[in-house]
Amino acid sequence: MVAGNVKSQARGTLYAFIICLVTVIGGFALISLGKSVIGISAIIVSLASLAGVFVYSKREQNKERVDKQGALMSRKAH
Repeated sequence: MVAGNVKSQARGTLYAFIICLVTVIGGFALISLGKSVIGISAIIVSLASLAGVFVYSKREQNKERVDKQGALMSRKAH
């Protein structure tokens, strides 16, 4: 089960990188075609969403770690 979760997370990270890369390249292509506002917007939105997902996942991991640690401590107390 752990190996499957690791594979799934690695695949998700790869897909997110590919989507972000395509969006950034598309943004630069739009800038080169004279659509600078749309191109810059695409780049900023892509990078901001990537950063948001990273921050959210780290927060969830920390929350899960604290919950598991609390459950372990309560088991040891009994």
